[in-house]
Amino acid sequence: MTESIVKRGNGSTNTFGMAFVASIGGFLFGYDLGLISAANVYLRDQFNLSDAEFGFATASAVLGCVVGPTFGFWLCDAISRKRTMLIAAALLAISAVFTAFPDWLSDGSRDSVLLMFNLFRFVGGVGVGLCSVASPLYIAEIAPASKRGKLGLMYQLAIVLGNAVAPLIAYAIVYFLRVQYNVTDSAIPENHWLQAWRWMFFSEMLCILPFVMFVVGLPFSPRWLAEKGRFDEARAVLTSVDGPEHAERELLEIKANLQLEQGSWKELFSPGIRYALLIGILLTFFNNWTGWSVIGGYVPRLLELAGFSRESAIGNYVFVYGAMGVTTILSMMLTDRVGRRPLWQFASVLMAIITGVMGYMFYREVSGWPVLILLGLVTIPHGIALGGLPWVMMSEIFPTRIRAKAVSITTTCLWIFIFCGAYLFPLLTGFSQRHFLTHRHAIVTGKTISIVDTDPPTINDSEARFLQAGFRPGDQISVFGGDSVQGHGEFVVADVAPGTLTLEGNTTITPEEPGSEITVQVGSVGGAFWLFSLVCLLSFLFGVTIMPETKGRSLEEIGSSWSKRQSSPAP
Repeated sequence: MTESIVKRGNGSTNTFGMAFVASIGGFLFGYDLGLISAANVYLRDQFNLSDAEFGFATASAVLGCVVGPTFGFWLCDAISRKRTMLIAAALLAISAVFTAFPDWLSDGSRDSVLLMFNLFRFVGGVGVGLCSVASPLYIAEIAPASKRGKLGLMYQLAIVLGNAVAPLIAYAIVYFLRVQYNVTDSAIPENHWLQAWRWMFFSEMLCILPFVMFVVGLPFSPRWLAEKGRFDEARAVLTSVDGPEHAERELLEIKANLQLEQGSWKELFSPGIRYALLIGILLTFFNNWTGWSVIGGYVPRLLELAGFSRESAIGNYVFVYGAMGVTTILSMMLTDRVGRRPLWQFASVLMAIITGVMGYMFYREVSGWPVLILLGLVTIPHGIALGGLPWVMMSEIFPTRIRAKAVSITTTCLWIFIFCGAYLFPLLTGFSQRHFLTHRHAIVTGKTISIVDTDPPTINDSEARFLQAGFRPGDQISVFGGDSVQGHGEFVVADVAPGTLTLEGNTTITPEEPGSEITVQVGSVGGAFWLFSLVCLLSFLFGVTIMPETKGRSLEEIGSSWSKRQSSPAP
């Protein structure tokens, strides 16, 4: 179906259609990883996850994403970019079913179900990892130089749309279960069919099936066809993209480029190419550690910290990604006009300012709409440059013969950085809450404190200091210093009396009698945001110094430029 559309349309329509279909792989990427942001708050309650378990459940799919590119480069070269996307869709389908119902392959125990959940999230992550290599590679190789930035950013826009649709579907599921079956946040249904998180993951099947139908109709990448010696087919695809003159010119450049290149792993570490590889790896690092890629996986949790209910937090998550979508469209309009470097430098400085202000807001305990607005603002620099440009440039800066290998390395690094961010963010915020107090400095410590597992659970102080210290309902408190590791963590205060903090009713806490030096305090997650501000400043320096400008240059021109250099400045 898609192939027939490509043959009938003009060059511009053909290119857009092919890029659009390939970018659906980015939609699946965004949808799959967006689901965990909405579901993880339910998983934390149902399985009573520690900070480390919470981080791993959120990041387990990303471990698969790290593995995906390792096979992705080989599959892309061996069986084509197109067929690799189809394999990715199959893995995502398997994951959608068995992350929704991990009990089917478990022994029913809490640890066994959690193990199966993480395992099949890993399988889905492999599929996402394959998409993250094959889809951008395909788009870059069919796009004319004058439109490559705009078409490449379609992949980023698709990721954003997937991220936005996922919480929207999640919100609809939560709303439906509440209205039809009276399922509320205060209780975990024993009936598996009424547990919202299961339907969230299964809903991905609605996206996977159309993706498969469209990808089947795509032509093969012209550069892959040329690598295989199928020049007539490559010429036909290039002609459909931008006419016969473009096809002959591009094919001559591709043939000349293929003759010059060795295409081996050794070539990746030759003087010029290893410099390009360093740039690709730095792009992936700053893509993930300038703020949004880490923050995005915990938006509902952050909105809960800012005083929103769980259901409204998931609903407002859609607003945040709506803002991301608008700025990504703006980026598509500007990238091929303004250039990659100016946008990157502007976005880095803007993100440093926004994350700095957000850290201050959490330190001052600002709640409600100001925090939601700031989370929306965080999406602007990410959408303009920091999110999409690395995907575009990773597929631009390497020569054709080694492009799949090089992109597999940089994409693997990208997923490693994503995993580190997703796994470490709860630990970073926990560390910040223990060491960065809010401006109120509400803290009580001593051997007079006991943790009592009642219904609801309480924390008691025989010296009755909680009201005097300034604790109040709704506080997100940190507890640490006791003998039991399970007694440590972050909890929400439901009610305050002079000697008693009553916690939210669905909290599970380990009892601990007086005798240990236990600290209870209202900490701030602001320190984690200030760390992102520092990374943003380093990102700006990268944009000023070694980041190349690829606007308006053919892939062959960019690729051949690295072989002309030893250690000279970036082209």
